[in-house]
Amino acid sequence: MINKVCTAKEAVALVKDEDCIVYTGFIRSMSAEELFYELMKRFDKTCAPNNLTLLHGACSSTFLNGAFIGMNCLGKEGLLKRSINGFYGNADFVKQMIYDEKIEAYNFPMGAINQLLRSFALGHKGMLSKIGLKTFVDPRLEGGKTNRSCSEDFVKVVELEGEEFLYYTAPKPNVAFLRGTTADEYGNITMEEEAIYSLSRVAAMATYQNGGTVIVQVKRVVKGGTLNAQSVHIPGIFVDKVVVCSNPEEFHRQSLNTLYSPVLSGDKKMVTNGHDKEMPLDERKMIGRRAAMELSPNDVVNLGIGIPDAVASVAGEENADDMIVLTVETGTIGGIPMPKGDFGTTANAWAMVAEDRQFDLYDGGGLDICFLGCAEVSPKGDVNVSKFPGNIMGCGGFIDITQPTRKVVFCATFTAGGLKVNVKDGKLVIVQEGKIVKFRNDIMQVTFSGDYANETHQDVSYVTERCVFKLTPAGLELVEIAPGIDLERDILAHMEFKPAISKDLKLMNPKIFGTALMGLRDYIDANAKYKEAQKQILN
Repeated sequence: MINKVCTAKEAVALVKDEDCIVYTGFIRSMSAEELFYELMKRFDKTCAPNNLTLLHGACSSTFLNGAFIGMNCLGKEGLLKRSINGFYGNADFVKQMIYDEKIEAYNFPMGAINQLLRSFALGHKGMLSKIGLKTFVDPRLEGGKTNRSCSEDFVKVVELEGEEFLYYTAPKPNVAFLRGTTADEYGNITMEEEAIYSLSRVAAMATYQNGGTVIVQVKRVVKGGTLNAQSVHIPGIFVDKVVVCSNPEEFHRQSLNTLYSPVLSGDKKMVTNGHDKEMPLDERKMIGRRAAMELSPNDVVNLGIGIPDAVASVAGEENADDMIVLTVETGTIGGIPMPKGDFGTTANAWAMVAEDRQFDLYDGGGLDICFLGCAEVSPKGDVNVSKFPGNIMGCGGFIDITQPTRKVVFCATFTAGGLKVNVKDGKLVIVQEGKIVKFRNDIMQVTFSGDYANETHQDVSYVTERCVFKLTPAGLELVEIAPGIDLERDILAHMEFKPAISKDLKLMNPKIFGTALMGLRDYIDANAKYKEAQKQILN
């Protein structure tokens, strides 16, 4: 067998003009950062390769201490022609090129890109999916195009047996920048020190089937044929070159915050009761408490980053986290999803699956409930989290998570930009109103479609610190208001539209605004009894 080991410089020399590069990574997890860095150095020295296309489901990039990391290395005029990505996040240099119309930029759902790669691995030209219908990905709105430079249509609407689908296409990858922990000389790859699998195997297969070059960055190489076959995640038949990382601390981290932790790779369990620190009674806790009241026993759950992860914090504080199963779009099931700089990884995970398989679960409606943020909300219940003036973030897995899930709970403060609240005698007090209105007549982009949610009979709530809305066929309806809040002064005066007001407008549960534990386990159990009663009525 041929020894496939080479240097990063030798590997990136194989990249040609006009190539399409597929790559792995979620922030810094599973990102082959030394390959990006060496490709940047090659371009700086030789002005080659040119006009590359990037294809990826998330964003393996950040900007740290003045250094170029991950996708940011490629934010150079002439190097890139096009980016088709699920999430742009902190790829500031690439984003600047998008704003300046120097590259074509598309934004597709994270799961749709995963499934498209699997279709390529099967030899197909594209992929059918309902994910994205009536959102900005739908060509009747924007077709996933994020700037005016986009020259091709990669999404179209098709009808099959009386149902609408989106048909996704993209350039097939010629090169793959992937990552693993250990390789043997034949290119077999294991993942024992990685926190996630990302889309590594399906990306390797898609590139291989297209006659492309698969390059994998690892920490170490062992003798050919010595790896345990059950541990091999990418078979060597798909791998052309293996690069041993020269500096793992800089280029091969488990996450943004962590170089390596056996807890995140599943080799050790984190010993903690998780509830030692009491949450402060702020707007985050209030929203988390009210949202958590929507849970039922054994719910399979996805939490967005930011305020939605307060649901897990509340469940932990209330000793109710054993009643639900948390998942992360990167492929972990069970355990404790990690926040902030470790986001995307999980401590004490029950299982870790490949990213495309996780989206099989999500796209197929396998989630019972999800909790996501919302930056802008329209009268129809549409939500924008993906595009703002001067900032293209991208949808990531948001559309895959929200569209097929039975119950969707959006969690956000009512206004943003300086909001300060307090509680006095069990009543919510707005100390300082936020400057930014979130409930708007017109939102910049439709990342979640209220119309589509009504068509598919989803249960959708919008939970804020001062009130709760429900989605109805007529649009938003105000159904709950916090004690101490004035309807006109504190709610309607800070919306660009007037929602329907429920005839049975209720006070939010006073326990949400109290200092004592609220007894969340009882509410979760009560939801189970309510569901069972509803089933009996329907039957």
